[in-house]
Amino acid sequence: MPIPILNQAWIRAPFLLHWTVEAPAAASFLLAPSMQLPGASTGAKLVLRSYGSLLLVTCVQSIFFLTRPRFDDATIGFSAMMAFYHVFPIYRACVRIQNSIGVVGQQGRVLGGPMLHLVLHLACFASLSGAAVVAGLYPERRR
Repeated sequence: MPIPILNQAWIRAPFLLHWTVEAPAAASFLLAPSMQLPGASTGAKLVLRSYGSLLLVTCVQSIFFLTRPRFDDATIGFSAMMAFYHVFPIYRACVRIQNSIGVVGQQGRVLGGPMLHLVLHLACFASLSGAAVVAGLYPERRR
């Protein structure tokens, strides 16, 4: 009898982690885009708000997949896609740290600054990709 690994809470925890990391960012991009990019033009603020709405959608989707009764192929695919999404925020945090962009001042305080962003996005990437790989190894998802 196979271990019901895909019913365990830990395999779904990455979706909650993604929501926890991205919900405040979505709110910040939507409600206060000038905090993300001080001195931004009206057009840039609209783009930032659009990005915030996309982040909000990923949060809603994460809750949807968190509460699904089965960790099936669709859930594995979503987990892998969300892991891939976190690659660019990791890159962005690295560039900001390396070039001292937004490390101090108002931008450095927005949602914890680039070092915290790096750590959180690495955790999201590792947990989401790990869940996709582990779940992909178990044939019980096909039932």
